[in-house]
Amino acid sequence: MKRILIYSCLILFFISSATAQEIRKLLVKAYTSQDSSDYYFKIAKKSIKTQADEAEYFFCKNARCGDYNKPDSAIYYGEKAIALLKKTANNDALLTVYNNITKVYRKNGQYDKAISYSLAGLKLAESANKQNWIAFFNTNLSLTYHDFESYKKGIYYGKKALNIWLANKKSDPKYISNTLNAIAINYDDWQKPDSALYYHKKVFKYIKGKDTLEISDTYNNIGNTLLKQKKYKEAEKWIATSLKICDVNFANGNETRDFNYYYERATCYTNLATIACQLNNFQKAEKLFKTAYEYAKKSNSAEKLRDYYFQKAEFEKKRNNLEKTVQEQENYIKLRDSVFDVEREQRFSELEAKYQNEKKEKQLLQSKTKILEKENEIRKKNIQSLVLAGLVLGVLIVSYLIYYRQKLKNKQQKQEFELKSAIAKIETQNKLQEQRLQISRDLHDNIGSQLTFIISSVDNIKYAFDLQNARLDNKLTNISTFAKSTIIELRDTIWAMNKSEISFEDLQTRIHNFIDKAREAKEEIQFGFDINPILKNTAFTSLEGMNIYRTIQEAVNNSIKYAEASNIYITIQPDGDSIVMSVRDNGKGFNAEQVELGNGIANMKKRISDVGGTIEIHSKQDQGTIITITIPNRKA
Repeated sequence: MKRILIYSCLILFFISSATAQEIRKLLVKAYTSQDSSDYYFKIAKKSIKTQADEAEYFFCKNARCGDYNKPDSAIYYGEKAIALLKKTANNDALLTVYNNITKVYRKNGQYDKAISYSLAGLKLAESANKQNWIAFFNTNLSLTYHDFESYKKGIYYGKKALNIWLANKKSDPKYISNTLNAIAINYDDWQKPDSALYYHKKVFKYIKGKDTLEISDTYNNIGNTLLKQKKYKEAEKWIATSLKICDVNFANGNETRDFNYYYERATCYTNLATIACQLNNFQKAEKLFKTAYEYAKKSNSAEKLRDYYFQKAEFEKKRNNLEKTVQEQENYIKLRDSVFDVEREQRFSELEAKYQNEKKEKQLLQSKTKILEKENEIRKKNIQSLVLAGLVLGVLIVSYLIYYRQKLKNKQQKQEFELKSAIAKIETQNKLQEQRLQISRDLHDNIGSQLTFIISSVDNIKYAFDLQNARLDNKLTNISTFAKSTIIELRDTIWAMNKSEISFEDLQTRIHNFIDKAREAKEEIQFGFDINPILKNTAFTSLEGMNIYRTIQEAVNNSIKYAEASNIYITIQPDGDSIVMSVRDNGKGFNAEQVELGNGIANMKKRISDVGGTIEIHSKQDQGTIITITIPNRKA
C-alpha cells in the first residue's frame, strides 16, 4: 500500500511539469528497478539542468531509500527535496516527502521528529484542503503516539482520520483498514481488548477475499489481543495465519521493497514466543525468541526491539534465569529510556501546542478576515440599498404623480361620459315617451273610435230590426262582445305604453278591475286576490309588467272557461330572491298527459320566459288546477 501511494505521487509529480521528459524516464526506471537503481540514478543526476529536475531527483531518492530501509539516506534526500519543493506549487510531492520522513523517524524511535514532520504535513494538507492527506497524517500521528505509549492521543487522531475516510464514499478500503488498525492497537496496548477487537474485526467489512493478503498485520494484531486475554490457542491460530500471509507476499515479491516483511515477522515471532512461554513450552519459546530477535534487528524498528526485550525478560524470569532476566531488562530499559525520556515527551507537547496555536491563529485570522469582508459587504450592500431606495422612491413619486394626473383625467372623462350618457338617455326616453303618447293617441282616437262605432252599429242593427234569425242575433252579439273586449285590451295596452315602468301596485289595481268585471260576468264564481304589501313598490319595465298581467289574466280566463270552478284565488308573495304568483281553482282539473294544451298556455310560457321566469302547471282530475309563476325579484 505504501509503495502504491508513493508511486502514484511520483506519477503526479512528473505530470505536473511540461519539461525534462528525459530525466523523468530515468527517474521512473531508477525508482522501479531492483538491480539497476543506482545506475539510473547516476545517469539522472548528470541530466539535471533545472531546479525542478533537482527536486524530482531528490524526491525519488527519498522514496527509494525509504522503501529499502536506508533511514539516514532517506532523511538526507528528503530534506533536500523539501527545500526545493517548497519553491514549487507541487503540494502532493511535498506531502509525500513529509509522509516518508515521518515513517522513517517513527521506525527509528525518534517520535518527536516523526510528530514534527506529521504536523508539518498536516498543516500543509489543511491549507490545501486535501482531505485524503489530512487523513494520512492523522493516521501517522495515531501510530506514532501508539509507539510512544500515548494511547489516548493515538485514538484521538485515529478517529479523526477514520471520520474523514468514512465521509468520502469513494475512499480506498485499504486506507480505511490501515486507520482501523491504528485505532485498534492503541486500544490493545491501553488494556482495552474489547474495543481493540471491535476495530480490528471491523477491517473485514472493507477487506475481503484475496485482498486479505494486504492485512497480515490485522491477523497478528487480533492474535496479540487474544494473547493478552490469555486465549493462547485462539491467538496462535490468528498469528500463524499472519505468518502465512507474510510468506505468500514474500514469495510473490510483494514485500521486498519496504521491508515490512521483517517488521511483521518480528511481531509474529515475538507473539508466538510469548504464547509458548505462557504454555511453559520453554524450548519452543527459546527458538521462537531467537528468530524474533533476528527479524527485529533487520526491521530497524525501535518498537519491535522494545517489545522483544520486554517479552524476553519475562520469559527468562519465568524459567528462573536471573542473570539473563537482568540482562534483557537492562536492554529493554536502555532502549526505552532512549526513546521515552521526559524531555522528548515535553517536546511532543510543545510541538502539538505550537501546531494547535498556529492553527488557532490561522483560524482567528481567517475569522477576522471573514468579519472584515462581511462588514465591507454589508457596508457595500447598505450603500447599494440606499441608492436603490432613493431610485425606487424617485420612481414611486414620479409614478404617483403620473398616476394621480391620469386618475384625475380618467375621472373627468368618466364624468363627462356619464353626463353625456345621462343626457342621451333622457333624450331617448323623452323621444320614446313622445312616441308612446303619439301611438296611444292614435290607438285611442282611431282604433278605439272605430271599435266604438262597430259596437254602436251592431247594437243599432239589433234594436232597429226585429231579428227573427237566432244565429244572426248571436253572431251580432258575439261581434259586439269581442269589440268590447278588444277595447278593454286596447285600453290596457295604452295604459302600459303611457308608463315607463309598472309596479305591483299598478298591477294590483289592474287585476282588481279585471276581477270585478269577471265577477259581474260570472256571479256563481268566488274570486280572491292577495298580494304581499312588501312587493307593492317592486317595479318592472312596461313590457315585463304587461307580460305578467296578461299571463295572470289568461290563467284566470282559462279557469273561468274550462274549469267549471266555484272558487278562483290569486296570490303574489316574495320567496327569497324570487316572486311567486299562483292562480288556484277548485275546478274539475285535467290529466296533463292526456290533454293537449292550447296556444293560450304556450303564450303564457313565452311571456314568462321573456321576463326571465318559469311557469308550472299542476292539475289532477276533480282536484283543481294550480298555475305557479316564479320570476326574479327586482327590488324597488
